[in-house]
Amino acid sequence: MSINDDSRFDKLKAAISKMHKVVKRGFSVMDQMPELVKDAQKDKYDPEWVETSEVDSRIQQRRYGTTQAAEMVGISVGTLYAAEQDGRLPPPEYRTDTAKKVRAGYTVNHINHMQRVLGTSPSKPENLPAAICGVLNLKGGSHKTTTCHLFSQYLAMRGYKCLVLDTDPQGSLSFYFGKRPDYDIKYENTFAPFILEDDAALREVGHPRGASKNLRYAIQKTYWDNIDIIPSCLENLAIDLLLPQLMEASRKPKIEFIAKLREGLREVGKDYDFIIIDGTPSLNMTTLNVVSACDVVFVPTPAALLDFASTLQFSKLISDTARSYIDMGVAPHLPDLRYFITKFSGSSYAQFFGQIIRKVFTVERGDVLTAEAHASDEIGKANASTYSIYEKNPSDADNRKKLKSTIEMYDRLFAEMHDALTETVFGDAMRGSHLDKIDEIVAKAGEARKEIRDAGHAE
Repeated sequence: MSINDDSRFDKLKAAISKMHKVVKRGFSVMDQMPELVKDAQKDKYDPEWVETSEVDSRIQQRRYGTTQAAEMVGISVGTLYAAEQDGRLPPPEYRTDTAKKVRAGYTVNHINHMQRVLGTSPSKPENLPAAICGVLNLKGGSHKTTTCHLFSQYLAMRGYKCLVLDTDPQGSLSFYFGKRPDYDIKYENTFAPFILEDDAALREVGHPRGASKNLRYAIQKTYWDNIDIIPSCLENLAIDLLLPQLMEASRKPKIEFIAKLREGLREVGKDYDFIIIDGTPSLNMTTLNVVSACDVVFVPTPAALLDFASTLQFSKLISDTARSYIDMGVAPHLPDLRYFITKFSGSSYAQFFGQIIRKVFTVERGDVLTAEAHASDEIGKANASTYSIYEKNPSDADNRKKLKSTIEMYDRLFAEMHDALTETVFGDAMRGSHLDKIDEIVAKAGEARKEIRDAGHAE
């Protein structure tokens, strides 16, 4: 070995030592973080409630007043009080940081419990599996994970039971729900053993024989009673490395591997109303499984040139891949694709690309949702704290008016996503007002075209 070789190895060892220190320091912070989060939440509330309510050292911090809570449950305030007095509902909680006896208010978990007790919870049509949607795009930064996070909470706040599946190896969605990728969450906690039929890995950590045949081993509770999660971590990359080898070695038809995730989700979907999948920012074996699993794929499309081009590429790749499977005699399930505009603003540039997106991606009614997700500082602030806009108490906001308008904006978008998803999966059984709005837009467009034609003939 030459002197130069020794020098290279010394530099390599120094680099590894530096990275080791960074990782060790980082994991030390991760060790302390749950307690820091927990301490920041429990000042106003009864410690016993905090202990019984927390999951992964997180609790719901948003509280709603009595009038708001009753409205969300779908009952009168008088009915709420009566149910607390006659024992159908637990007695109210009171603040611990005030001299007077003041009600602490109600979390979404409290509200969901009231809905279940009083029979006001909405649900999918009986005996049907959950509606499955994915949020996918090739390009990072399109608000894919943010949309999954907020949409699941929007549905849960209304009483629906949701399962979220994080397929992105970065695990950002898992982190938002208090699951720390590569720290708390390992390979055996993800959907990877199910896809790869890796029963040995699950048995090694104590699961019974055959656990990899369905996804139940991977489902975890979150601090939202109505939201469960199948989390992700970096080891999910094993799917794209090993699945092609498994497909090649197996005598099973390729369609079984492509349709595997859909079958797995439909099996556990009996327990949920909606399943929401956060996809990877790339087209790989995982993404193909996700696309085939979904009833509807929502494609976030920022109003900008590069993002528009990326969305076109994503749509073309799905189409080309589907055609290649057909040529092989394989017919995978393909979802309904719906696009929605993100990072929208009042600028002429955003307005222009918003129009382009609507013209290009609209083939049938509803292909591009009518509501847009505008750029908002409130989303950035919420992401920094890992608690969403739906979890922030207005009294704690820097700008209450801006927070309110941001929530209202996303409410409009998610109401339309709910309608698009339920119309596709359940028909008109859960039809909402937003489909009527689309019908109205289509009707007006038809009237306008007729007026133009009539004017042309008159000339």
